Amino acid sequence: MLSKEFHASRRAKYLELLEERSVGFVFSGEMKYGNGDEEIPFIPYANFYYLTGFEYPKAVYMAAKINGHVREMLFIDHPNEMAKRWQGVFYTKESVSEETGIDCVEYIESFDEFIPMFRAPGMVDSVYFDIASWEGGDSSSSPEQRFARKVRDFDPTLNIRNTYNGMSLIRQVEEPEEIEMHRKACEITTEGVKCILAHLHPNMYEYEIEAWFDHALKARNAGHAFATIAASSINACSMHYADNDRLMEDGEMILFDLGAEWGHYASDVSRTFPVNGKFTDQQKMLYNVVLKGLEAAEAAAKPGVIKSSLQDLSREVMAEELVKTGMIEKAEEIDQFYFHGSGHYIGLYTHDVGNDDAPLEENMMFTLEPGLYFDDLKLGIRIEDTLLVTKDGVDILSGEIPKTIDEIEGYMAIHNENDFAF
Repeated sequence: MLSKEFHASRRAKYLELLEERSVGFVFSGEMKYGNGDEEIPFIPYANFYYLTGFEYPKAVYMAAKINGHVREMLFIDHPNEMAKRWQGVFYTKESVSEETGIDCVEYIESFDEFIPMFRAPGMVDSVYFDIASWEGGDSSSSPEQRFARKVRDFDPTLNIRNTYNGMSLIRQVEEPEEIEMHRKACEITTEGVKCILAHLHPNMYEYEIEAWFDHALKARNAGHAFATIAASSINACSMHYADNDRLMEDGEMILFDLGAEWGHYASDVSRTFPVNGKFTDQQKMLYNVVLKGLEAAEAAAKPGVIKSSLQDLSREVMAEELVKTGMIEKAEEIDQFYFHGSGHYIGLYTHDVGNDDAPLEENMMFTLEPGLYFDDLKLGIRIEDTLLVTKDGVDILSGEIPKTIDEIEGYMAIHNENDFAF
């Protein structure tokens, strides 16, 4: 869905990470299997997709910088007639070259034949891999780690380096095509949440209301950026509640953490709604505390601001508001009710690469998500938006999703089908 010109521009950035007399490799990943012979839908390693646009397993991008010349190659699996018949997957070297804009495409079985340090020992000084920070440990656990060991065993004098951190810095600031993917993901998420509001009522199971979000995404041919959290009552006080199987009762609230994915780019939104369409006075009071924390951080966000300072601001504002309500006596007591960071970078991963202690830059994408959790009240409230850093502030890409009390109650009063049941 991104243009091959976009991917070519990203490969140019990648090449800047490689020194002369070096070769770099980025692997797409391998297919994973569930029970029996069930294939889990394949998602390419983010940096591989970022560089190539190719979405299939068992592929490797290689770039060499030797004697002032640059050579790029893409090695791909070789689909056979069985793959075509059973999985509908078939491509050729020629079709992949046309789609990706990479001139030299070969099948993976010839991979070793084209490796510079294997063909001409001494030609290369450094070999770069792209291994994510969470893939440490056992060197046999992934294709790139296994190949890195093979290279090390072949020539222990080679410098083995990792481009992961450099690629993370490149991906922090997004290009216009990427931003449009996020916009589309947020538009679909908006429709999904509005679908939730139109059908939310007491005596539903959490999974029933979750299904309306699923329906909205499927109807628009979108995927989920992550598994939906639909947490009512006390369940909302668990940060990563996953069962979504509780029967919701009148007077309760339900916390949603959800997002659509479009073209591999994520959205991430949290909202907390009254199940019956009306906030109680106490729910209103506490909801507005969280909302003020979010709004203060969003108003302060702009280029040059340290991202982590926005979390501190949300915390300070919510603490001040809780003191005013009498819920706490001292600001530091907010730690009883606030357990997580307020937001993260977002991109090809929902929790994407980036330095929280660095200043924001124009065209960065991130979220803000303050929350408060009260076990004794069986109430958790989190409000989260997906944000684009602009020249002067932020564009709230999820801003069309009802967020204030008046917006939520008004939308549910007009659109909610309270007599609906499965």
